[in-house]
Amino acid sequence: MTRPAVALLAAVLLMPVTARAAGPARIRCGVEMRNVSLRIADDIILQVRTLDGEFISRLRARPPIFDDPNSYTLRLKSAEIAMDGPSLTNMLRDALTAHPTQLRDVKIAIEGDHLHTSGKIQKGAPVPFTMEAVVSVTTDGWMRLHATKINAAGVPVKGILDLFALKIEDLMKMPAGSGMKADGDDLLIDAAALMPPPKTEGRLQSVSISGSHLVMHMIGAGAPTGRPNTLPLPSAKNYIYFYGGAIRFGKLTMTNADMQLIDADPRDPFDFSPPHYDKQLVAGYSRNTARKGLQVYMPDYGDVAHRGAAPLPAPHIK
Repeated sequence: MTRPAVALLAAVLLMPVTARAAGPARIRCGVEMRNVSLRIADDIILQVRTLDGEFISRLRARPPIFDDPNSYTLRLKSAEIAMDGPSLTNMLRDALTAHPTQLRDVKIAIEGDHLHTSGKIQKGAPVPFTMEAVVSVTTDGWMRLHATKINAAGVPVKGILDLFALKIEDLMKMPAGSGMKADGDDLLIDAAALMPPPKTEGRLQSVSISGSHLVMHMIGAGAPTGRPNTLPLPSAKNYIYFYGGAIRFGKLTMTNADMQLIDADPRDPFDFSPPHYDKQLVAGYSRNTARKGLQVYMPDYGDVAHRGAAPLPAPHIK
């Protein structure tokens, strides 16, 4: 063995184990959303007013694959997201299905300045309950539902608890990883943990009720890099923008990403469905930019899915 080869082998063997095991870095891609009705599931819509963050691949040396939400993590930098009662209900039901508890048939409605929750507690025979709660944020970023009134089978819950010598924690004990836990007579919810895939990293900074929506301001450790000074279409108001790093859509992999998904009808928020984005893509059109970026114009998902909207006409080229 030659001296250079011996030196190289020695360097590798003497390298710290952590450095050798680290391998290629996880590939990232910045993401920015403005005024998007994000259908993360067919029955769950996030009204994303603003979102800044990054997609981080969960497999080293592979870019985030947009078609596979389990292939990446969404790490938030900041976001303002609103949800109505039906979407809150469906998101909570999905979480309870994935992590079974004693709660059944939960329904959430927004009434005035509080949440009205109803359902059943399975304690032997199912016991119907209702709860009115005000919302706030804990110091570690969980949403607190503080019950101002609880009834079970038409009787104040405190009376039933006293009768059976139980505690709220006993009735509402949540399994690890469910994104929910009891704290005295309050229910705590980790908003990020309850989101369907992709896994979301971030925490609540503030929460409030505005009209028929629960409005959440979230922050996180996201630190996207490589954003150009301007968007591919700077005048767009409703859009999703991917930049820096790399991302894969279907058979297309874009490195040093510079792609903006643009609402073709900016009169209302951009209705976008990640699980069915290909239908919107087929019904839209795209344009390359001088800096090798991409403008992708899409109709709203509701127009494509429910009314069979005709494909958008391609722009006239003079």
